[in-house]
Amino acid sequence: MMKRRKLPRGGEDIIKVLDEKGPMTQKQILASVEQPERTVRYGIRRLLEKGILKKMSNLSDMRSVYYYLAPELRETFDFLHEESKVTDTA
Repeated sequence: MMKRRKLPRGGEDIIKVLDEKGPMTQKQILASVEQPERTVRYGIRRLLEKGILKKMSNLSDMRSVYYYLAPELRETFDFLHEESKVTDTA
């Protein structure tokens, strides 16, 4: 399991949004999280460097890219599954 403190500031929010909604552009991520633009840009960059996020071309607008959570790492984030554990027991 990856520890939260090793994630960049805002990284946990970015990961949660992408896990819930699937691939998104930077603008869509900004609209979905309550973080400053600079924090989100930094978080995306650091998560890409760590291999946690991947990017693919946005074929409808080649000026932007879609970011998504690396499928092989999805299970390593325990905080993504905390809420589902609570709802499973209810």
